[in-house]
Formats: sequence, C-alpha cells, structure tokens
Amino acid sequence: MPQTTMTFDQIETEFLKMRLEKLIQSAYEKGVKDGMGCFSYPPVLRNSHLADILQIAPTTVIKVTSNPSFPRLKNIKGRYPRDLVFEWIQENSTYLKEVV
Repeated sequence: MPQTTMTFDQIETEFLKMRLEKLIQSAYEKGVKDGMGCFSYPPVLRNSHLADILQIAPTTVIKVTSNPSFPRLKNIKGRYPRDLVFEWIQENSTYLKEVV
C-alpha cells in the first residue's frame, strides 16, 4: 500500500485553502441575503415601507423621518430614496435605538 506523506507547508496550504473557501462562501451568502432584503423594495419608499423595514409602528416612522438628516425626496411628501435610506440606517443605528 502506497504511503502518502504531506509536508507541513502542504498541510498549511490545504488548511488555508479550505478556510478561504468557507469565508468566500459565507461572504457570498451574506451579500445575496443583504441584496435581497434591500432591493426587494421599490426605489422610492413610502412610510409603510419604512415601518416594515425598521419593524416599527407607523407613528414611530414619523418620529424617525422628522430627523433633519433623514433622506427624503424634496418635491414629494412622504417619499424616501431607498438606497439613501439604507445608508442612513447603517450610519444612524444608535439614533434608531434611542427613538425606537
């Protein structure tokens, strides 16, 4: 029976390869999940979308959107640009914890 031997460098390379494959797969799955969450909404959001996204009551949506830094469309009341809203959420998570 032939004997298979591996050097330490080969073992280390194989281990690193397996770890990288797991990391890449995990990052891919997270990216798909995040993309499906964000892009399942229309480009222009309404208050009902915000309530769903933030999982809050409609009255609390008014508190959140009254923040001057919250992104909104200038000429249409009660409409918000989706991508800027998701960026705002990422940047203001501590503010949301206080309000919600």
